Amino acid sequence: MSQLLDNIIEMLKIKSISGNENAIKQIVQWIKNNFTENGIFINEWNFDNASPVLLLSNCKSYDFDVLAIGHLDVVPAQDDMFIPKIDSGKLFARGSLDMKSSVAVCLDTLRYTIGKKISFGVLITTDEETTSNGMRNLQKLNNIKAKIVLDPDAGDLYNLVEKYKHPVSVELLAKGKNAHSSKPWQGENAIRKVISAINELEKYFPPLEQKPASDWVDTMVVTALNSPTTYNVVPASAEARLNFRLTENTSLEKLENILQNICAKTNCDYKILLSSQGVYMNADNLYIRQYLKIAENIIGKKINITTSCGATDSRMFADSSVIIMHGINGANMHADNEFAEIESILLLSKIQKFFIDELIHL
Repeated sequence: MSQLLDNIIEMLKIKSISGNENAIKQIVQWIKNNFTENGIFINEWNFDNASPVLLLSNCKSYDFDVLAIGHLDVVPAQDDMFIPKIDSGKLFARGSLDMKSSVAVCLDTLRYTIGKKISFGVLITTDEETTSNGMRNLQKLNNIKAKIVLDPDAGDLYNLVEKYKHPVSVELLAKGKNAHSSKPWQGENAIRKVISAINELEKYFPPLEQKPASDWVDTMVVTALNSPTTYNVVPASAEARLNFRLTENTSLEKLENILQNICAKTNCDYKILLSSQGVYMNADNLYIRQYLKIAENIIGKKINITTSCGATDSRMFADSSVIIMHGINGANMHADNEFAEIESILLLSKIQKFFIDELIHL
């Protein structure tokens, strides 16, 4: 078995469930213990209300030609899922697909770059599955730059992700007037105001009960509706939580203009609870084309260009870097019998190293 697979198996044995402070410390220490050789520099950040963030690199600078990113925390699982098993070319364990195998690939690529004329780093968070506070706090420092970012937490061996949507969480609020429910005309129902606002918003963001022809569309989902009243009272207050996933066609400014107009019309208010950033790359970019050519030559198959409705930690580099979102094959992420295909792990490692060599000789 290769050193890469040996490393993955040792990492998979650590129950680094997001939020488990002791286990997170254990896997962070494992990384630090196993990548101490000359030529690798290790930095660690410990922010309030966040799990550690690690940066391993082949240089002292924080300005990289290439930066790979990943996370080492996992979602909860039964104890037996932390006993890695190999069967029919598949590596079964919690975190095998999401995403310890890919992090190990990036660290293996880091070792490959030692002494080469390219600045390379691996940025690792440990709370991606819960708060992502580590990455959020690091983003505020604005101290890490990269010309190219490798994000293997996206796509798979045969699908390179070109774009990720912009997630925005919104709270709708309305005030009314209490009255006994037997005499609704004496009150002012706050729930009806919120519902009216939702109905207006659905004119811009239609509810999609069936999969559209393309999922690269703006969406809105009502995730909560609440009024703190008893069953026989006209509610004087109400709130709803909305989750938007926006393409590049709708900016945050445009969404806020829509919300302002609708709230004025329906006598509601709104608050932006969370807004991160979309990742909108172009597969015609020179570096992405180079990467694709190398990857297709290695795997012997055409790679599809796809989009994702989710979000990615690489978003902190979306405005300044070329982000290449390409990962390994597997199945059952966050579920029982999670696995990664071993061949895809080895092929991704080969692709990254060939890509590094190509960049050096540009």
